Amino acid sequence: MPAFIQDLERQAQAAARNEADFRLQMRDRLAQLEAARVAAYRRLNLLKGMAAAVAGAAEEAGALEAGVDHVCTRTDWSAANAAYAEVRARLMPVAVAMWACDHPPADAPAPALQAPILAFTSFEAWYRARFDVDFLSLLASDAPTFQSVVDF
Repeated sequence: MPAFIQDLERQAQAAARNEADFRLQMRDRLAQLEAARVAAYRRLNLLKGMAAAVAGAAEEAGALEAGVDHVCTRTDWSAANAAYAEVRARLMPVAVAMWACDHPPADAPAPALQAPILAFTSFEAWYRARFDVDFLSLLASDAPTFQSVVDF
C-alpha cells in the first residue's frame, strides 16, 4: 500500500476517534444538563405546591403544617417512616420562610425573596448528608421532556 494511502488511513482513523470522543463528551454533557433540568423542575413544582399550601391557610400554624404536609405527601414521607418527625422539623424553616414572604412582620424588614429557596437548599443538603440520597429523587418525574431535533 502506498505511503500516502497509509497516511490518509491514519488521518481517517484519527478523525473517527475525535468524532467518537466528541460524541461521548456531548452524551455526558447532555446527561448533566438533563439532570439539572429535571431537578430544577422538580424543585419548582414542589415549592410551588408548598407555597400554595402555605398561602391557602388563614393562620400561621395551619399554614406551616399545610406546607410541610404537602411536601411529605408528594415525597411519600409518613409517620410510618422512623425519621418522619426529623424530616418535618427540617422542612419547617422552608414553610416559615414562605409564610414570612407573604406576611412580613410589621416591625422588621421584609425577608429576602430568596429566603424560601435558601431554606430549601439547606434542607436538601441536610437530607443528602443524612440519607445519602437527593431529596428531589423521591419525586416522580414531573419535568417537561425535551425532544432533540438533532440526533447526536
